[in-house]
Amino acid sequence: MIRDGKAAGWLQLPAEALLPWAMLSGVAFHSVVPGTAVGRGGALLASEELSSCTDHGASVALMTVPRDLILSLERVLEHAKVDKDFREVLNGLGEFGRALPLELLPTFWTLNELQLLVGTTLAPAVSSKLRSLQREYEMLCQSASQTRWYGVVRDHLDFDDWLQVDAMYRSRALDFPGIGHCMVPCIDLANHSPGESTIAIYEKDDDGNAVLILRDDKTVTEGEEVTITYGDAKGACEMLFSYGFLEPDRLSAETLFLSLTIPDNDYYKSAKSQVAECAPGFKLVDARDGGIEWSGEFIWLLCVGEDDGLRFELAKTVDGGEEMHAFFRDQELTGGAVGLYDMLGKSELWDVYRLRAIAVLQQRVFDQLQVLYSMQDGVEAVSHGEGTGIRDGQYEQAMQLRRLEFELLEQAYEDFERQKLELAQSEVVGRYLAQVNGSSTHAPDEEGVVAASASDEQEAAEEDFS
Repeated sequence: MIRDGKAAGWLQLPAEALLPWAMLSGVAFHSVVPGTAVGRGGALLASEELSSCTDHGASVALMTVPRDLILSLERVLEHAKVDKDFREVLNGLGEFGRALPLELLPTFWTLNELQLLVGTTLAPAVSSKLRSLQREYEMLCQSASQTRWYGVVRDHLDFDDWLQVDAMYRSRALDFPGIGHCMVPCIDLANHSPGESTIAIYEKDDDGNAVLILRDDKTVTEGEEVTITYGDAKGACEMLFSYGFLEPDRLSAETLFLSLTIPDNDYYKSAKSQVAECAPGFKLVDARDGGIEWSGEFIWLLCVGEDDGLRFELAKTVDGGEEMHAFFRDQELTGGAVGLYDMLGKSELWDVYRLRAIAVLQQRVFDQLQVLYSMQDGVEAVSHGEGTGIRDGQYEQAMQLRRLEFELLEQAYEDFERQKLELAQSEVVGRYLAQVNGSSTHAPDEEGVVAASASDEQEAAEEDFS
């Protein structure tokens, strides 16, 4: 990809144009060449028939990329030692400069195209990313403003350039064994193919070079695409966010993240947020066995309050400041929400806390389903294609993501309903409700569990659901 000064934009070169540069730079291609795959753009193709079974048990090397071409943190720091201008910029950026920041990622979608994502978990992720990129760009300009480099490039550097840098790295970075997150030219030509359909793997050899190796028991015909995996466990949202595409044959959203908010009328809202030490939300994962797994310790902060024995105290620090300390049943809480989860798990009322959590999670899933469903007819009716401002590819990707996330949310709702009914029959829940209601014969039900919740807001949320 090169910058076109006249058009003030970016031009995409064909994959084959990389070959002369690669060969001059010492990249060795072994029976593979840059090319184009139908419907997938640039690709890595086999130039002859390959088989991992014909090399007497040895690994079949497909490509070797010299270590000096690998854009890693180590390489960045090495270059800073010999390039004064680069060192000035890097030092000005501080810790931000220690991390590496044309794929058509959602950060390049038009406003009309982004509207197609409303109700999906990708919508807030893109919005947050764009705000973050704007802050990063402003920090870059401010931090490097006194360097000679910035004086040369300032008239040619704009926010779109930073968007391009982010997209290039996010869509091309690999988690390389022995190297970490990095960009490796030529190997990143290989497209994604998950599971058993992955043709090749990448490793670091004894000299620090990057090598692409044919997987065991794989056979490739001449002209066939050689693929790697970008991560088999990545969910639909992450694939579209980081790589700009969804596999046409994808059957599940795999995983998605839903945010959680401590209600405004929770007296301990500020204190809980200060001690949480984890992301404010939870992750849903398709377990592939008809069930749903979930994780996220933040939920436990929504399930207990003062009546349960949760309290907070401010303490003075040695430098005269203040810090928040949390206690649960007179035992100091360490580790934030994770520590609270550990304490609740040892409590005789564990089933009660689990039931509260499941009710809140199910309500959050229901709310997300409502937003998706309420927008669906309008999204489906949107005109797209040439002259509409909404490209066919972006429309199709958005519709596929909406369908996959709706199916996973619907499955999660049903699974939470099953768990909720099972927990409602727990002897622990029964005894707890009997004690709360002053009756030893009270049978557990949803409304009873709602009445026994830890805070006024929690009660309201669960009552609305029931």
